[in-house]
Amino acid sequence: MKKIYDLVVVGGGPAGLTSAIYAGRSNLSVLVIEKEGVGSLAMAHSIENYPGFPEDVSGKEILAQMRKQAEKFGVEFLNGTFLGIDIYSDPKIVKTDKENFEARTIVLALGAGKNAGKKLPGEKEFLGAGVSYCATCDGAFTRNMTVSLFGQGEEVAEEALFLTRFSKEINIFVKDSELKCSEESLKLLQENEKVKIYLNAEAKELKGNEYLENAIVTIDGEDKEFPTQYAFLYLGTKNLTELIGEFVALDKTGFAETDDTMKTKVDGIFVAGDMVAKKVRQVTTAVNDGTIAGMEVIKYILKNKKK
Repeated sequence: MKKIYDLVVVGGGPAGLTSAIYAGRSNLSVLVIEKEGVGSLAMAHSIENYPGFPEDVSGKEILAQMRKQAEKFGVEFLNGTFLGIDIYSDPKIVKTDKENFEARTIVLALGAGKNAGKKLPGEKEFLGAGVSYCATCDGAFTRNMTVSLFGQGEEVAEEALFLTRFSKEINIFVKDSELKCSEESLKLLQENEKVKIYLNAEAKELKGNEYLENAIVTIDGEDKEFPTQYAFLYLGTKNLTELIGEFVALDKTGFAETDDTMKTKVDGIFVAGDMVAKKVRQVTTAVNDGTIAGMEVIKYILKNKKK
């Protein structure tokens, strides 16, 4: 039976780790999804104003201590890319490039940098004109077309299988040496004559005129051009608005708006840290947000277990 986590935290910075520590200490099952070495604290070489550290300390050292504390309370960690949330399932599903996870509650602590959302060349230009982030949303528009999927994990495999209902040709480009998905999904893909899987393949550029026409892909160090009329991207290139704008109120600059409980518009989903709209962004303010979010998660779980 697949594990259902009491809490999945997206983001391994001070806000996310603090919420994980509080939840883990309350005997909740917690998973933290993070990208190693990413985040403003991880890149800070010297910090002089974090309470409890009278001598200079690096951001990595503070994070290491926070992680050690979280692990002490049974918190699990996954190095992966966050792709989105299915807010309509019960429990909710957190999607990553490794696999999908079921969660009763979610704390989003993505940091301020995610607002920039590094795009693939051509991605922004052809968004809505051949570029999509959801095959189950836009698959019906690809009838008799050649399509490409870029990414990794079960999500990509499931989306490709869905497209076999509509598309003429389906190319899957995986930057690793294997497509990491269930044996059943892989077998179905390999047996379908519409589907081709390219390994060690990294998206380089999307090209076209009014609509998308071609994808430039680097395979084993060599650039190759593939005709494609639709590209479905699961690369973690979506910005904050595209990732969570459906269920989190954002201000005009793209930061998440919340009240003093860190709650979003969706029950059981909270935000914390530098992604929150506020005047001051420091390690101490991130820890504050994480504390509140963690305590709200505990209350939410206890309240719903009584029902």
